[in-house]
Amino acid sequence: MKSNYNLKLKEIYSESLVRDLVLFFFLFILVVAQNWDNILLLLFPLISFGFAIFFKMIYIIKKRSEGENSQIIYNPLGNEKKHANRLVFCSLLQLILLFWFGAESLIHPQLIDNYYIYFISIFIFFYTFGFYWMFLDLWKYSRIEILKEGIEVRDSQKLSKNIDNVVSFLKMKNFKVISFINLLVFIILNLLNIFFAILIHFGFMPGINYTLPGSGIEDSDPISISFFIYGIIAISPSTSIIFLLLNYRDINNINKEKFNKVIDPLPKDVKNKIIENLETINKKLKFKL
Repeated sequence: MKSNYNLKLKEIYSESLVRDLVLFFFLFILVVAQNWDNILLLLFPLISFGFAIFFKMIYIIKKRSEGENSQIIYNPLGNEKKHANRLVFCSLLQLILLFWFGAESLIHPQLIDNYYIYFISIFIFFYTFGFYWMFLDLWKYSRIEILKEGIEVRDSQKLSKNIDNVVSFLKMKNFKVISFINLLVFIILNLLNIFFAILIHFGFMPGINYTLPGSGIEDSDPISISFFIYGIIAISPSTSIIFLLLNYRDINNINKEKFNKVIDPLPKDVKNKIIENLETINKKLKFKL
């Protein structure tokens, strides 16, 4: 992303970004203070939050780079702000569940076996749901739009009222394919997680011994988790990255004829401004058009 000016750290500052960072790491420190020897489960909220911060930074940098008077709505990844908020919500819920489970292992270690299936099912649900949630309404925001009427009507979070100004959008066929595969992955991962947890609970298959903060208190044993949990931690973000890359490629494939048709009636200075905005956002678009 190229601009006529370099973004400084203070220009990337956002109150919502700082708020999310403070809240997440406050909860994370509370969980870590319980003395978790194995960090595997802690990686789940960290990955969710890492993706949230990525989208938050993309949103802030894009807004700063576009400037106040941009006549371009450029959303090749959908609504980054919504993605970030949804993932922050899910990562905080995961931390709350970890804190509760860790506290139970310290206070009521004899009850952990009874709670484990419910805990791991809800915990994995919120982890996978965060990545699934991003794609529910992706088609609403994934577009490149030229704002002929001016900056006062600019709103990248609403559906365009004048579709003639939209020079690129997510094709419905592609959206349906992404939605179907994403839903299938979400359902399969959660069903398999519950299935393996039940098999391990009733002794039909071995698991991995996982030490909780209270393991050993009142002769309590570590819990047993499925080997499949390593697949879950990788599959959800991996499929999301693939879908986002496909969406990015689809949105940036602008129809040159449609683009020219939209900007031809505009004054020359406005055309130049739009081309300049496109170069600022994505240098490759200028060469395409």
